[in-house]
Amino acid sequence: MNFIQGYILTENLAIPRANQGTISGDLAFVQEIIAILFVAFFGILTDRIGRRSVMVFGTVVSAAGFALYPYATSIDELFAYRALFALGAAAISSSIAVIVNDYPKEQSRGKFISIHSVLNALGVAVFAFILGQLPTFFSNKGFDPITSGQYTMIIVAIVFLISGLIFQLGLKGGTPEKLSQKPSIKELVTVGIQSFKNPRIALSFGTTFLARADVSVNGIFISLWAIQSGAMMGLSAGDSIQLVVRVIVVTNLVSIVWAFIFGAMLDRINRVSGMIVAMTLGTIAYGSMAFIDSPLNFSNLPFFILVSCSAIGTVIATSSLIGQEAPVKQRGSIIGISTLFGAIGILTATALGGRLFDLIGPSGPFLFICGMHSVLLLVTIIVRIKAPGMLFQSKIPPDGKQIND
Repeated sequence: MNFIQGYILTENLAIPRANQGTISGDLAFVQEIIAILFVAFFGILTDRIGRRSVMVFGTVVSAAGFALYPYATSIDELFAYRALFALGAAAISSSIAVIVNDYPKEQSRGKFISIHSVLNALGVAVFAFILGQLPTFFSNKGFDPITSGQYTMIIVAIVFLISGLIFQLGLKGGTPEKLSQKPSIKELVTVGIQSFKNPRIALSFGTTFLARADVSVNGIFISLWAIQSGAMMGLSAGDSIQLVVRVIVVTNLVSIVWAFIFGAMLDRINRVSGMIVAMTLGTIAYGSMAFIDSPLNFSNLPFFILVSCSAIGTVIATSSLIGQEAPVKQRGSIIGISTLFGAIGILTATALGGRLFDLIGPSGPFLFICGMHSVLLLVTIIVRIKAPGMLFQSKIPPDGKQIND
């Protein structure tokens, strides 16, 4: 959704470039308000009715949001369709974070999550490549820019519906077999709140805040930056998207290599130490955006590779740490709280990022993320010194009764 945002604002609604950063940030802001309201609920729901039902619901609702989005004739309609998409996205975020932590054993959790992140990066690269070509493809077939955008998003919606069918057929229904009695909603809420007493879970909440902010800023502002710098070069929005897709594909492919290396590393070192590596890389990567003139200048590719590696590294480190610490019986609830922090992170980054983009320049949102990485780097170092935890095993017993250090 964020990737195609600039195209919809430019071609479908003819929004002036000077206002696009703020509007893009506000749209993401609305999405995250809805996420804040619903992600914890969906997390609890995964522990009550199962992961599959929540995942399929989210996929179908998101498909409807994608299909309707390019048919908006006003900013108000655009916000309404974004809200519908946001409800589905909240369900997907809560359920997939639980699913990816249900399957691995502790000693291979880092590698398993790195494989998940690799497949996610491949999906982004392939999807971005195809999505970036479609508006130009339809335009070359004689369709006007608005219709080209509409057809593109309908194809995305169809892909989502097919994915929902695959999830329905491929995922196991119900809750984990080992849970003989479903925990009450009151118990799940209580455990989620008490999990803050564990400093490593509290740290993972903070890094989830940052991980989601990373991905959101990259998704919204790299393509918007490309469209605006492309306009100064005399390129259409479709041509700019087509060019920046090459950057996104290359950076995601390179980040796959880092994901394998980093995931294996996390299974051999203390996972809080791994978080220090992720936060350090993020500080350097996002800080380097101060020296970038345009994502369409391919000499800047190494800097965007650093950003991509940082983003995937933060996701892997965060998922590995919270999966290690959260007991399976209440995993959905704790990860639901974590997802809530992720939504707040996106909310903060996009609300401020859009305005920084318009007021300071395209590097503004990225420098803001750099600052957040540096702050959490200091926090992570403190946790590593005072409450490092164990190498592969959580101090939380399987019954989930003890959740502090």
